[in-house]
Amino acid sequence: MYDFPVNIGTSRHESDIIAVLARLERIGIPDDPIAFYGSSSFRIWNSITEDLRSLNIVNLGFGGGTYLSATHYLHQLLIPLSPSRVVLYFGENDIASDGLKAKTTLRHLQDLRGRIHEALPQADVFVLAIKHSPARWIYRHEFDLFNQTAHDWCNSCERTTWLDLNAGLLGENGLPMFRYYLPDLVHLNAAGYAVWSDAFKNNLGPLS
Repeated sequence: MYDFPVNIGTSRHESDIIAVLARLERIGIPDDPIAFYGSSSFRIWNSITEDLRSLNIVNLGFGGGTYLSATHYLHQLLIPLSPSRVVLYFGENDIASDGLKAKTTLRHLQDLRGRIHEALPQADVFVLAIKHSPARWIYRHEFDLFNQTAHDWCNSCERTTWLDLNAGLLGENGLPMFRYYLPDLVHLNAAGYAVWSDAFKNNLGPLS
C-alpha cells in the first residue's frame, strides 16, 4: 500500500540533494571543478570559495552525510562533475548518529574510495580527519581510532591524501575550544572555518 524508500543503512536527505543539484544548475560548473563532498560541515561553509580563494570549488555538502549516504548519492552528485580533485568529509555522523564503530566506518570509506576510483581513476582524493566538537566529545576515542586507521590506510592508497585540519581547534589542554563552534557545539563558525582554511593552505597551497 505504501511505497517506502529503500533502506540504505543511514538517513536520507533528499531535500538537501535537490537543493545542491538546483544550485549547480543555476550557477553552472567550473571547467576544472574541485569537489567538496561531505556532510553539513561542508554544507554550511558558505564562504568556502572566498576562504580558500578558489572559484573552482564546488560545494556538494549535504546535512547528516555519512560514507554510506555518500556512496548512495555518488552518481547523482559527484560523478557527473568529473572533478580532478575530491575532498571528503564524512565519518562524524557515521559514528555519532548511526552508532558505527571506527572499523565499520573505515570499511565504508574504503568502499567509497574504491567506487570513486572506478568512475574517476585520475582524480586525486583528499580525506579529512574527523574534528572533535564539544557536543560530540563522548565519541572522541572512536573518532581517534578512525582517524588513526584511516590515516594509515590513506597513506598506502594511490592518489589518496589524508589531511588533519583540526590541531588549531584544540587548546593547550587538548580540549576543543568553544569559540570555534556554533551554539550547537557541533558545527564550526566563521572562526573555526578560518582555522580549517589556514590548515588547508598550509598543507596544499593555493587551490586554483
